[in-house]
Amino acid sequence: FKSPENAAIAPYALFCGEDDRYGTHLEVYPRNSGEVYLCGIGGSEYVSAEQLQAGVYPPGEVHADPKRVEAAAKAFSEMSKSLGKPVPDTVQACMRPCPPDAMPLMGKVPHIAGAYISAGHNCWGILWSP
Repeated sequence: FKSPENAAIAPYALFCGEDDRYGTHLEVYPRNSGEVYLCGIGGSEYVSAEQLQAGVYPPGEVHADPKRVEAAAKAFSEMSKSLGKPVPDTVQACMRPCPPDAMPLMGKVPHIAGAYISAGHNCWGILWSP
């Protein structure tokens, strides 16, 4: 969702409780571009390590469920009359690694000179990223 022209968006993330009307638990992240990023639209699938290793979900082949996008847009439009609208400007889906202990994976990658990893931050990686 994009803000109306010249409208300021407060730089705070918003974590909503469960909304049983739409089956969502929205997370709302402002971006310095004037966009607002939503996630927590519900209906996420658990993907096992075996599925990832087998290539069941190759990059570029993970797509948002249109019914879940519609539910999130409806829930958000009730929260914000100026930003919410029936259809988001951009719809996308991605894999979000969440380790079982909820601790991010950070540090040097063994056997690859100069390579580091910082992943598995759950929702916090979204807000902390550039």
